[in-house]
Amino acid sequence: MGVALLPVLLAATVLLPDLVALDRWLPFAVTVALRPALTAATAVLVLLLVLWRRRRGTSPRRAGTVALAGVAVVVGVAAALVVPRAVAADPPPPGGTPLTVLSFNALEGRADVAALADLVRRERPDLVVLPEAGDRFRSRVAALLPEYRSWSNVPPGVRDVRGITVLAGPRAGDVTARTVSEPPGSPGDTRYPWAELTGGILGPVRLGAVHVVSIVPEWIGYWPGELALLQRWCAPAAGPALVVGDLNATPDHSAFRAGTRGCADAATERGAGLRGTWPSSWPPAVAAPIDHVLTANGPRVREVAVADVPGSDHRALVVRLRR
Repeated sequence: MGVALLPVLLAATVLLPDLVALDRWLPFAVTVALRPALTAATAVLVLLLVLWRRRRGTSPRRAGTVALAGVAVVVGVAAALVVPRAVAADPPPPGGTPLTVLSFNALEGRADVAALADLVRRERPDLVVLPEAGDRFRSRVAALLPEYRSWSNVPPGVRDVRGITVLAGPRAGDVTARTVSEPPGSPGDTRYPWAELTGGILGPVRLGAVHVVSIVPEWIGYWPGELALLQRWCAPAAGPALVVGDLNATPDHSAFRAGTRGCADAATERGAGLRGTWPSSWPPAVAAPIDHVLTANGPRVREVAVADVPGSDHRALVVRLRR
């Protein structure tokens, strides 16, 4: 019987590590990020094994039956956590100021600037947040979009991977931006500087433009703490806010859920929570949704879409809101 439980334990470790906080460490932080796809794949495998056993027509062994039943239960629990993100909540009531936000990781400034400019012209976002885009990338995209004001949170000469570029469209008004960065080793330190936008079309809303560290061996120890810093915008007492950018985490991560408590994920609100944004070479149904627009204490989500932009391993996320 102990052998029969091994497949169940393996399935639970791969699909449900966040329930016991194993997902704060590798490799579980990676497997849980792919939980929707892995859950579907495991469900298909269980079904095929059941059909194969029936086709054989022999009396099934108890150990095999226990293993299949146990794995099926694990798949059911995982599916119950995943499926609701594909179901849209009730649409928000009419009214409020329209606001469109675009988030896109420019992959160390290597994204196709012309394709990005075409996307911006087509979608007409009021605010654009571009992680991994420093002043070099900012100047290139600004030359193609003269109607947009632009700003980078790092000075010229700093590598694109460390920066966040922000674009403000014609409707944005008097939006101002400031760098959010604290000394290394301090409680609020992040490996990459963040930014905060206020004023203009945002009204009372504060917009946090963020880039959380990747889930890689040298950064995994910092990753949960950086997600926890999102409470500066998501906490109930923080007031109306948006969080936009590459969070390198999905709602399946326990650290993401803890850090964003008080915020709502725009894609999940509109039933698009299973459309993956990374890697862009994978179909959206299989990729991980690590790029986000979060809302707190006021802004309401109307529409969510993803778009491909050549040159980056991320997809762009376009969110239409009313505040």
